[in-house]
Amino acid sequence: MLNYIWAKKNSCWLLRELIPGTAGGVSEWVHQYVQAFDDTIFHILQVATDQYLNATIDDALYSVPGHVESFTRIPPPDLTNDWRTESQHWKQNVWEDVVPVASNTDLIHIANTGFAGWLGKEVAEATQKPLLLTEHALYWKEIDMGAVALECGYKVPNEEHSKQNFVSMFDSMAREIYSASNIVISVSECNIPEQRKRGATDIQYIPNGIPKEWLQSSHRSDSKKITVGWVGRCAEMKNPLKFFDVIEAFTTISEQEVQFVMLACDANEPELAASVKERSRDYPQLDLVWNRSAEEYIDRLDALCITSHNESQPLVLFEALARNVLPIGWQAGDVSEKYGLIVDRETSVETLVEQILELWQQPERWKGMVQSRHKLVVKHHTWENIFEEYRAILNKLIKSTETYVG
Repeated sequence: MLNYIWAKKNSCWLLRELIPGTAGGVSEWVHQYVQAFDDTIFHILQVATDQYLNATIDDALYSVPGHVESFTRIPPPDLTNDWRTESQHWKQNVWEDVVPVASNTDLIHIANTGFAGWLGKEVAEATQKPLLLTEHALYWKEIDMGAVALECGYKVPNEEHSKQNFVSMFDSMAREIYSASNIVISVSECNIPEQRKRGATDIQYIPNGIPKEWLQSSHRSDSKKITVGWVGRCAEMKNPLKFFDVIEAFTTISEQEVQFVMLACDANEPELAASVKERSRDYPQLDLVWNRSAEEYIDRLDALCITSHNESQPLVLFEALARNVLPIGWQAGDVSEKYGLIVDRETSVETLVEQILELWQQPERWKGMVQSRHKLVVKHHTWENIFEEYRAILNKLIKSTETYVG
């Protein structure tokens, strides 16, 4: 899991936790972010779990541009110990690896309120650098809602008391980080009330995005046969097994043939991955694709099914709409009827499928629903517009520091 720290106008240190060799919404966000600021030097810190500690940067799915000047890996904290004690022990062990790099940057940018975010906060306070937080997901909430593992590879304890200790630990870290951050940016509108409850005050909403070149004015196909897809990490929080219930309902209800594509990637949950692969063998009308880019397959879809237990603002939502693919599924986080045919969580699979098929039989209504949501993406969700907002924020923060030389 990568934990980045962002560097200036000429250098920025960026912290975030991502598993090398995997794809996902936050991985894509980081990649697009670094690419967009090619006039900025980046120093990247990775907090890697034991499984990934010895992986090389070549194992990552994304190429590393030349303006990434340094890439430092440090081991994670030992969570068999109490966090209050372990946090200070961990900080002491890694301090000499991180502070010299951070001291030569103009800004520290953290992308979570987990271990990387906490370390970034400590370093920002010690080096008196401005601290910018972009929060994509609420770790404490994901654990409370049933996540069995975090993106960094940590397993969440099964025992309820231990699980609640994890919830409290991440809740406490979030409160500390909000208090220390100069600016808090939320990628998700639905997370803002929870951030405010925990002390975040200067919150700005800047959403996820897609490259302009992803945008298409119309769908690639006028096929009368609907193709329904599922795209995401094979993680319990994404609830991939529910997609098989959707396939089963389509097979039972639809009089016409329906095709399915499931595009999944590893999320360090091998038992779930094995279950998905086993279930997929029961459905010859399903193409299961593993660890491949959504870009290669998105144009095969007419509808994208979202089954997640919890979401913030999934990037694939906008990738689909950019290509005139209609999001369908159940409300979760920012996933709502604003972006597609999204129903409340109590709605049965069969009822949702009936609504989808009814809409599909009315091509002009289907097209109208897609196009109205597509316009939202064009207006609000391109990386070019999003990073202009970030550039203004970064310049303001950097110029406010005494060490800035314009």
